[in-house]
Amino acid sequence: PGNAVGSRASSFGGHGVRSSWHELPGRSPSCSERAWREVQAAWAGVAAGVDDVRHRRLRRLVLNPENSMFLERWDLVTMSCLSWVAVVTPVQLALMQPELNLFFGLNCMVDMVFFLDLCFQFLVAYQVKTDYGFIWVSDHRRIFGHYVRTWFPIDLGSIVPFDILGLLIDTPGVNNFKALKILRLLRILKLLRVLRASRLMHRMESRMYITYATFNLLKFFTLLGFVTHWLACLWCLTLVLVDDGDGVPRWVDKFAANDEMVAEKTKDTPWKLYVQSCYFISCTITSVGYGDIGPRNIIETIVLTWIVIISGVLWTLVLGEACATISAMKPDEVAFRSTMDD
Repeated sequence: PGNAVGSRASSFGGHGVRSSWHELPGRSPSCSERAWREVQAAWAGVAAGVDDVRHRRLRRLVLNPENSMFLERWDLVTMSCLSWVAVVTPVQLALMQPELNLFFGLNCMVDMVFFLDLCFQFLVAYQVKTDYGFIWVSDHRRIFGHYVRTWFPIDLGSIVPFDILGLLIDTPGVNNFKALKILRLLRILKLLRVLRASRLMHRMESRMYITYATFNLLKFFTLLGFVTHWLACLWCLTLVLVDDGDGVPRWVDKFAANDEMVAEKTKDTPWKLYVQSCYFISCTITSVGYGDIGPRNIIETIVLTWIVIISGVLWTLVLGEACATISAMKPDEVAFRSTMDD
């Protein structure tokens, strides 16, 4: 067998380079039948060992959400960046011009985090439902195909550096006001990052240390706060859609008479615009509607129509879920009262 293996090894050069570990070149004429079977068995063992090592190395690169400490810490970083996007990005979109300052640097850092998160998603295992329950898929090709078909287009559109593009267009050598306004509106795509919160919350539910009832209350009231903030910024955004130089009346013109003796005019002060918008959206969501602020042109009317629809649906959802959750938090008390009534 030793001579046969040696002659077999020397004959490899004449048959060309093999394409994989599983392909064994033809039998050498000088090799006996017994020696050839031993060579085949040895070759199969080597191929199986190489495949096993390769498979183990690839599996080390897969992040399992159930037991990956790195993914758990990375989710906290991503959630912090999502909170920044959910709070700061709408304000920058509606009330701030793109400029080179501290916010620009922080936005670049956040963009880099989301770019890295996009790369990590190609390594995160996902669950599929089978007849025997849910299983984790750790095959790289299937992970790649699943991510490309689902979240990849949304994640890719949300990492476009609109802040850098805005600075390039807003340079003294480039004077295109319409392009700058369109690019400013395209920054809304950055809010697509907020959709990642659903994936993070799904992974974090298994690691939370509070009851589901408390978690649902926190989730819906947090959603109420964020939607109020977003709708307030959307109402401020109407001042960008209808510029002061267009000669069209706007909702902010109502405060001109009150600001005659004030140094900082409401229409020129971002924080005053935001406070007035929050007041108006809060009255709209809770159906109070004092009527002191309202649309003055067709753009504001269209935007306000959608705000009223969203506010009504949100308020109904939050009240319904809050009442159902609170009533379910005390099952013993509910059972006792039901028994006493019977």
